[in-house]
Amino acid sequence: MHKDVLLPPSPSVTSNPNPWKAPAMTALVLVLLAMAIQGQDGNWDLRNYHLYTPSALLDGRFSQDIAAAQLQTWHNPTLDVPFAWMVRAGFPGWLVSLWLGLHAFIAVLFALRLLDQLWPHPRSTLRTAMAGLAAVGGAAVMPSIGTTFNDAFVAAGVMAGLWWAVDSQGRRSAWATWGPVGLFAGLAAGLKLTGAMYCIGFIGAALVAGPLRAAPLRLLALAAGGIAGGLLAAGPWALYLWQTHGNPLFPYFNEWFASPDALPHGHKDMRFVPQGLDAVLVPFHLLLESSRFSESKLADPRLLLGFSALAAWWVTAWRARARDARDMGMIHALLVFVLLSFVVWVKLYGIYRYLFALELICSIAIIGMLSQWLPPRFARTALVVSALLLVGVANRPGWGRESFSTPMVDVRLPALPRDALVVLAEDKPLGYAVAYLPVDVPAVSIHNNFMTPERCTRLQARAEHRVRQHTGPLLLLREVPGSTPPAEHYQAYGLALGGACQAVPTNLGQLEICPLERRAATPTICPAPVPGR
Repeated sequence: MHKDVLLPPSPSVTSNPNPWKAPAMTALVLVLLAMAIQGQDGNWDLRNYHLYTPSALLDGRFSQDIAAAQLQTWHNPTLDVPFAWMVRAGFPGWLVSLWLGLHAFIAVLFALRLLDQLWPHPRSTLRTAMAGLAAVGGAAVMPSIGTTFNDAFVAAGVMAGLWWAVDSQGRRSAWATWGPVGLFAGLAAGLKLTGAMYCIGFIGAALVAGPLRAAPLRLLALAAGGIAGGLLAAGPWALYLWQTHGNPLFPYFNEWFASPDALPHGHKDMRFVPQGLDAVLVPFHLLLESSRFSESKLADPRLLLGFSALAAWWVTAWRARARDARDMGMIHALLVFVLLSFVVWVKLYGIYRYLFALELICSIAIIGMLSQWLPPRFARTALVVSALLLVGVANRPGWGRESFSTPMVDVRLPALPRDALVVLAEDKPLGYAVAYLPVDVPAVSIHNNFMTPERCTRLQARAEHRVRQHTGPLLLLREVPGSTPPAEHYQAYGLALGGACQAVPTNLGQLEICPLERRAATPTICPAPVPGR
């Protein structure tokens, strides 16, 4: 039985002339297979804002529209710009998916390299393949591969940072180690705000990664890299939001920034945040299929088994600490990173797909500890069976997939008058269709998951003013109603349907555009002054 724990790189560990080959091939094949099985992305967020916001910025219509992608209109669009450009250029869905899957490939690649560093013996191509299979088959990882969620991008930055920290042990200075780690983390959090939970994990990791007397230097290097990455990734967009709305994170944390364009609260999604004892029982709750941590049902034992494997790894390392006490610093660093990141996730989010990176760590920990404990004569069979079981027992959520098509997004709007104004009045994802409106036809949302006529923010007042003062045709863009009549929020502004609706064929949903007409005059609801900008 092998008793090896985390070791700094040495000739015996690095004798493989190409240690990246097997992890890279494994990650590439499995990520491509996952995308081929699932098809191209068509999730709610894509239909709402991932295509709209970057498209509106590229087309120059962003400043004339109002909240066309609801609350998510103001998420940092940087990561989505290449995706939007490819979609609008008519690229086939399989090619766009390759771009979207690149981040998952990088994340899995670094996870498999981390496996070889943390559990250097017995390394094998079979173990790499089974670890990759276990990792890609998770309920957070697989459904996110090839999607616009960008959780894979966060995971790529996190796994690259962890790999660099472990690879640097005993080889690089504090600045050369923790500066790049902070840069990776800052870029990830700057481009997707939920990545900040892993920044807290890295702070804890830097604190315990070595002698306490050197902790200030490690933290300083991490902070310098993190601030640089965060400013580079989020700075330009945050500045735009500050200048436009008075809140660099608009509309979030508005209880602090008090932008008049949103209500003075944080706009946090608390639906999945576990409360009380449930926060401690999350890994056990994940054993049973439920919607506790996702809009779609899921179940996965990886967190429970992975946390158990990491605990066992620590015990094994502690017993062997006399051989090389230096190893315990990085072991403590990884465990503290996992624990703090998980605690922040429990406190702030509770949305399972945000645990993409932690699920990867748990997957490699399970396979790593099995390979360390199992007798060599049983190891190969046990690893294969274990990986297949991990894939088989997971119930992965479905986020909306479509068959690969060219173009990836197809929206066919009828000819619209140049002086028309398109009104949105429901909390359904319509942003992807707005992205295909003529540039000189603005879209104004009067009701969604962020706005409603009775919620008198400055932005709502602007929307009301635009609708009431518009002299050209008013058109309502909406999903084709089902059996239940939709709420007619536009009636608050004295509007009513004024004729037959025209179908708007798309490959992502059934839409229609309907003429609106003014009926009985209604009093102004939000008399707040309309801003001059």
